[in-house]
Amino acid sequence: MTTGTIDSSLKARIRGGAIFGAIVLGALYLGGLAFILLMGAATAIGISEWTGMMKVEQKYRLPFMFFGVFYIAVSCATMIWLRIFAPYGLYNMLTLLLIVWASDISAYFSGRAIGGPKLAPKISPKKTWAGFIGSSVGAGIVAGGLACPATLAKFHVATIGHFSPAAYALTGSVLAMCGQAGDLLISFFKRRIGIKDTGTIIPGHGGVLDRIDALLLVALIFGMIARFAP
Repeated sequence: MTTGTIDSSLKARIRGGAIFGAIVLGALYLGGLAFILLMGAATAIGISEWTGMMKVEQKYRLPFMFFGVFYIAVSCATMIWLRIFAPYGLYNMLTLLLIVWASDISAYFSGRAIGGPKLAPKISPKKTWAGFIGSSVGAGIVAGGLACPATLAKFHVATIGHFSPAAYALTGSVLAMCGQAGDLLISFFKRRIGIKDTGTIIPGHGGVLDRIDALLLVALIFGMIARFAP
């Protein structure tokens, strides 16, 4: 791949990510119906992409189909609960998104800069251990910053339970690892079926599932933490 091709691919990725991010942040800030509509659209498109993928699955089409529909629907429903019904909805959802985005960005650039051994070459050949570690470090730094008193005061968050900034940073790092697992989960199915992307709706990123693959699993775990943590 030439330098020009790499630059063009990176520009398309940044442009597509910026548009997608602006839509998500706008709906997140507005909350209510706007966020429900966004999550409804993500659920519908994600399920459509998933069922389209499963049409070529021969051996386990039905169980895989049901698994994907349930996984996508419950994850998106969890995000609706986090934003609209859970305490400090805007803060919680913004924390979730920033952890996932920091993880993705850190993994991308640390993986490209350092390279090295592959994380799961048979599932996702471009992923490296350097990217995996960079992902955890980047997400941990962002999560720790979001738990600082100044940040909490800005969002009028009175408390985050027994979590200190250091504990939040550690939680962010663990969530980044979960995000990498969520990414690999979707990549496993794409590799099994023989496709590169789940769709083409987001320039430089592919389909909606390509963009939210990490978010789906992290949202489920984050939701459980928000619901059951002391």
